[in-house]
Amino acid sequence: MPYLVLAFLSLLWGTSFLLIKIASQSFDGAAFAFGRSGIAAAALVGAALVMRAKWPRAPRLWGKMAALATAGQALPFLLFGIAAHMTTSADMALMMGAMPIFTFVIARLFGLNEVWNARAALGLALGLAGVAISLASPLVSAGAAAQSAPGLGRALALLGALGFAAGALLSRDVSREIGAAMTATGSMLISTALLFVLMLVTEGAPSPGALLTKPIGPLAALVALGVFNTALAYFVYFRLIASAGATFAALNNYIVPCLGLLAGAWALGEPVGPSSWLGLAGVLGGVVLTGTAASASRVIAARASAGAE
Repeated sequence: MPYLVLAFLSLLWGTSFLLIKIASQSFDGAAFAFGRSGIAAAALVGAALVMRAKWPRAPRLWGKMAALATAGQALPFLLFGIAAHMTTSADMALMMGAMPIFTFVIARLFGLNEVWNARAALGLALGLAGVAISLASPLVSAGAAAQSAPGLGRALALLGALGFAAGALLSRDVSREIGAAMTATGSMLISTALLFVLMLVTEGAPSPGALLTKPIGPLAALVALGVFNTALAYFVYFRLIASAGATFAALNNYIVPCLGLLAGAWALGEPVGPSSWLGLAGVLGGVVLTGTAASASRVIAARASAGAE
């Protein structure tokens, strides 16, 4: 069952970069991030009311959700919204492939029971090499798919992937305490508030009437992204983290970069060169090695626990 959930999540997030790219045609980075989180928050609050979910009252839980919202939602949403104006959806998907490696490294640095051995070290080195190749790879064509600053766009997307990795680990404890639905709802509300303040500071108060002037394609992409690829995906994601752990949940990125590359090439005609596929192979190879190292860690811990009993 966890693998079916993982596949469904990968499908949702694998198509997200295509929607981000389409929405960015009419929305700048801050407006995009606010719109995405706001639509997702509205959908999640509606679901919470229907389910009659109980809102957490403990300040410490809201503090944890605030940290999750800042590092794992608001910042990555903004970074990907900006990156979409600089590079392709395929590039963004490729950078997202580094998320499991970031999750492993952060978990290791903070002592969250991730094993460190030769396999993990090789996986980290291979993954980082794949990221470096992807960052440096040129666009195949200088035609319509070429972007203004692909190198910077890729770097911003990579930082966004780092934020998502931090969010995965931050959400683990709180989702176990209050459930996936309320974790997703509470954190998304906080993200929306943070991004609304950013909008006020940088662009002034958003005008609802301005939405009427937006083309239907980018607007529909933003709505779909908020409802399905964000609200529904986060609910599924946090449930998976609570049941199977952050490292396992991050393994959706085995599939996400491949889907992102294919979706961008098929729907938008984005060029994908040999170096992109080589970088993807390095990233996924690194994910496989670090993922199996994490699995070995859980097996060792389970055996030790059984022996102690």
